[in-house]
Amino acid sequence: MALSRQNMEKLRWLWADENKIEWIETFLKIANKEGKIVPFILTDEQRAFVSGLEHKNIISKSRQLGLSVVCAALSIRKCIVQDNTTCVLISHSQESTNKVFAKLKQQFYSLPDWLRPDLLTNNRQELTFTNGSRISCQTAGNKDLCRGDTINGVLHMSEYALWKNQDGQLQSLMQASTESAQIIIESTTKGFNKFTELYMQSINNENDFKPFFFNFINGRALFENQYKQSVKSYKARHNGKMLTEDEYDEEEKYLATLGMTPDQAVWRRGKIAESSLDAFHEEFPSTFEESCIVTGSSVFDNSRVIRIQQTITEKKVKPLSLDKIVGLPQLLRPYVQNKSLLIWDVPKYGVKYYAGIDVSEGLGGKHDYSTIFMVDADGKQVLEFRNNKTKPYTFSDVCDAVGRWYNKALLTVEKASGGHSVIERLRYEKHYMNMTKYKTYDEYNRTVWQVGFSTNNKTKSISVNDAREWFEKGLIAIKSNNLLEEMKTFVAQDNGAFNAVVGSHDDLVSGFWLCIQGMKNGFWYPF
Repeated sequence: MALSRQNMEKLRWLWADENKIEWIETFLKIANKEGKIVPFILTDEQRAFVSGLEHKNIISKSRQLGLSVVCAALSIRKCIVQDNTTCVLISHSQESTNKVFAKLKQQFYSLPDWLRPDLLTNNRQELTFTNGSRISCQTAGNKDLCRGDTINGVLHMSEYALWKNQDGQLQSLMQASTESAQIIIESTTKGFNKFTELYMQSINNENDFKPFFFNFINGRALFENQYKQSVKSYKARHNGKMLTEDEYDEEEKYLATLGMTPDQAVWRRGKIAESSLDAFHEEFPSTFEESCIVTGSSVFDNSRVIRIQQTITEKKVKPLSLDKIVGLPQLLRPYVQNKSLLIWDVPKYGVKYYAGIDVSEGLGGKHDYSTIFMVDADGKQVLEFRNNKTKPYTFSDVCDAVGRWYNKALLTVEKASGGHSVIERLRYEKHYMNMTKYKTYDEYNRTVWQVGFSTNNKTKSISVNDAREWFEKGLIAIKSNNLLEEMKTFVAQDNGAFNAVVGSHDDLVSGFWLCIQGMKNGFWYPF
């Protein structure tokens, strides 16, 4: 086919890497939800995904946003514009692999005859082109997964949260990929797992993956027919009237601020009625945090956690700036400046304060934090300290200064790790007397009072469950988003232990339940 100069220039432009979207929309067609073959016009979410891709990418998303079909399109394009390219599309199950391969072939055969390359092979869920390029569709867990491959095109790992042996497979795939590859890990979150860990690390800049999040509100274009049907059914049950924003519940009002429309709200109500609110959050989240909710694993009610976070954002609850803190001890000023110490309320005369204190070794990096969680007698949080570089001997000075400033607050210090050192310094060097104690007996059955809080399986279980009860009954007013984030990743494990998921921290959670034990203790030791 002879091409004009104008067409040659257009093709040259389409072949440029920055014009991937235009290439796809010009040459490829897909089957829509009604089964009709139509030009592949990307949704806003798909466009944001393609235009934002880097070398390593991780996507948390709502269901059915069409990212797998986009990855197939990117693979076809890459294999045509660049000879000797290898792309691999990996699904979590054989059934899913079959579907991806069918979509891949459908897109490939939709190409114009003059553009579509000849195939050397079209079997075993693989397309091999005469220019040396190939696209392979594989299933996670296969012992021969990408064996012998050098992936220099698109590597798409779909529904990664459902993979078995996630670590081992990811390591092998990363080793098989070159620097020119576009690596895409994509999944609904499915609670807390390796995918959750990787995504949270990407948010915190602790790995080199670029994070994307796409919620159900953003994916409007792909559910239009479902929304129309939901609206039709709703009106049939409500005398032809449509749901209005005045009738929204509190969560719906929040979702409206994210862009949810009334027809989406009606559809959402129907989905929840079919399953449950937690199930909807897992499959069609509005935020990444919401997608992590899994019934039965999280210690704290994550729905309540998220609602409190929303309230904090809406009411703009923020710690006091340094210039607004009256009477701050000089020793504490640097910690306010570096945001290790957050203060929402300064001490008030005559008020009793309670603090839970968890002590680390102060090693920095990804190691544990030394924390203080403090409330007033009404259970309102007034202060938080969180720093993992402060050594125990320095942290004891911080605890002493904070405690004395807040009317000689009752300090409940966990005895584990550096806690022993902090307790000793507070009691015998600082002469700080108002600390939680527990009763023991010596060999003569005489009562001996020990300072601090001794943690074992029994006492921790009781303390964590007390904290859960106080939180869910609204007996504590939390203002710290740091603590709320930790609460979302604090889970009950199969062996009955309570811990943060891998890659997360629970040091503020420890301060939280220690504080509550101090309040329950009820003893006050004035000095």
